[in-house]
Amino acid sequence: MEKSSQNNAYSKPPKPVFIAAAIVFFFLALSAADSIGFVPDYIDGIPAHPAVTDEDNGTSAGEAVALTELPQLGDDMLMLDSEGRLLPPRGTGVAAVNAAAQFPARITIGAIDLDLKIQNPTTKDVDALDALLVNGPARYTDSAKLGEAGNMIIFAHSSHLPVIHNQMYKAFNRVPELVAGDTITLTGEDGTKYLYSVNSVKKVDVNDNVTISLARDGGTKLTLVTCDTLSGKSARFVLDADFIGTAN
Repeated sequence: MEKSSQNNAYSKPPKPVFIAAAIVFFFLALSAADSIGFVPDYIDGIPAHPAVTDEDNGTSAGEAVALTELPQLGDDMLMLDSEGRLLPPRGTGVAAVNAAAQFPARITIGAIDLDLKIQNPTTKDVDALDALLVNGPARYTDSAKLGEAGNMIIFAHSSHLPVIHNQMYKAFNRVPELVAGDTITLTGEDGTKYLYSVNSVKKVDVNDNVTISLARDGGTKLTLVTCDTLSGKSARFVLDADFIGTAN
C-alpha cells in the first residue's frame, strides 16, 4: 500500500500541463532572443513596414508607403491648350470636392489682375442685392458653397464710364476678356483655395429668359455674371467654369 502511494507521487504530469509549459518556455526564449537582436524584422517571409523616423522627414511615427501604391503623377494628368493654359480634366470636367462646405471669402483671377472680397448675403431681394454690389462681388444665396456639389453664382458690376469714383462699379469689367483654360481662384474662410477652369464667356440678354442652373447633380461649377454696359441695359456676360482642385 505504501509503495503504490509513492509511485503516484512521482508519476508524469498530465499532457496538457506539459504542452502549456512548453508554450510558455518558447515565448520566454523568443523574447530573450529579440532583446539581443536575434529575431529578424519579419516572420513567415512577410517584411515589416519600415517606420518613418525624425531623421527621414522631421516627423515621428507613421509607416512609409511605396511609390507603387500612390496614384500616377505627372504632366500627362493635365490638359493644356497650345498656349499652356489649364483645361478642364478629362471626362466630365468635374473634380472631386473633399473639403467641408464654406462661404467664399475672396476671388482672384491672375489673367485680369482681379483680387476682391466676396460678400455672402442671405437676401434674394433684387433692390437689396443691387445696393450691396457697391461694396463688391456677391454670391447668390441659393447657389452652392465651396466644397459642395452644384453651381456657385457670383455677380458684380461692370461700368465703362470714363470717371468712376467707386471702383466696385468696375469690379468685373475685365471678366469678358477671359478665355477657356484661364484659372479662377476662390479662397474659403479657412484659407483653402478652390481652383476653377474657365469653359466659356457668353453674351446673353435677360429678355431671352436665360436661366442659370442651381442643380446639385450637374457637377461642381462656378458662374460669374456681370453687365454688358456697351450693349444695353438688359445685356449680360455669363462665364461658366469647372472646379479642378484645391490648394493651400
